[in-house]
Amino acid sequence: MEYRRLGKSDLDISVLTLGAWQYGDERCWGKIAEKNIYEVIAKAVNSGINIIDTAIGYGDSEIIVGKAIKNFREKVIIVSKCGADPKRILQRVNLSLKRMELDYIDLYLVHYPDVDIPIEDTIEAMAMIRDKGKVRYVGVSNFSVNQLKRALSVTDITCCESAYNLMWREIEDRGILDFCYKNNIGVLTYSSLGQGLFTGKIRKIDDIPKGGIREATLLFKGDAFKKGLDIVNILDRLSEKYNKTPAQIAINWIINRKGVSSAIAGIVNMEELTENLGAIGWKMEKEDYEFLNSIGFQFSKIFDYVSYTMFGDKLNEIKFDKELDNLLKRGGQKC
Repeated sequence: MEYRRLGKSDLDISVLTLGAWQYGDERCWGKIAEKNIYEVIAKAVNSGINIIDTAIGYGDSEIIVGKAIKNFREKVIIVSKCGADPKRILQRVNLSLKRMELDYIDLYLVHYPDVDIPIEDTIEAMAMIRDKGKVRYVGVSNFSVNQLKRALSVTDITCCESAYNLMWREIEDRGILDFCYKNNIGVLTYSSLGQGLFTGKIRKIDDIPKGGIREATLLFKGDAFKKGLDIVNILDRLSEKYNKTPAQIAINWIINRKGVSSAIAGIVNMEELTENLGAIGWKMEKEDYEFLNSIGFQFSKIFDYVSYTMFGDKLNEIKFDKELDNLLKRGGQKC
């Protein structure tokens, strides 16, 4: 396993992060037996993965993660997330601590900025719970460069978690990755495999699972999906050359991007765990790496990063905290 220091913290994290959204959110990802989840998490930690990413909005994910790590809490770095409302942040972190049965959370993130709430107010509340010892470090998710600057005016930001994969290149296009690198802010990437698109298991429209989060994801719509499949064909050719799977090529590309700390991957069984671990410890030849990089960046120009998230939400209308209230009342994630 390879490890990297996360921003200005004292956390050395594995370059592969175990994503736990799938573990507790049946509406978005389908049913997964809890017994299998516990086995995957234990094996992942024994294999060197030392960071798990969850959130209060991921259904029962926090509860399941808390149960899974009970016997080896000291071996893992737990990341969770809350909404942006400063009046609710203390309440939310206390609920997350209770759900996971933890004394503290290692890294706590603002899941989304909210158009109705000043960034500074949100970050002041995050700093407050850090100072109270509820969390060790604070960070953000889905923030722009301007929002990061405003957050930094209040306190240190340990990391920014953002969508990033071969085709969704917002953090490059909008300067977020470069800003984080220059300001020593760690970067965790989610949807690192394009929600399964770059595993090679989705080859046509009929392969896209119905009724889940992918129905909203822009990667699976129209010309974007066609271009994504073109990238999969390139991954196939590179897979033959390097004796690796498309998923291993796609993750390897991410973890070798300048400024990326760790790639989040949602792993639901032992086969996926073994496959994703095979992305670590080797590199493509420079010309192959740069070709794959340039094709993905070229195709990424189809997206309007200024207006929309990867899930099709309008950036200037996001009111995540109000949505989170509804999700917690319903006990699940909207898809």
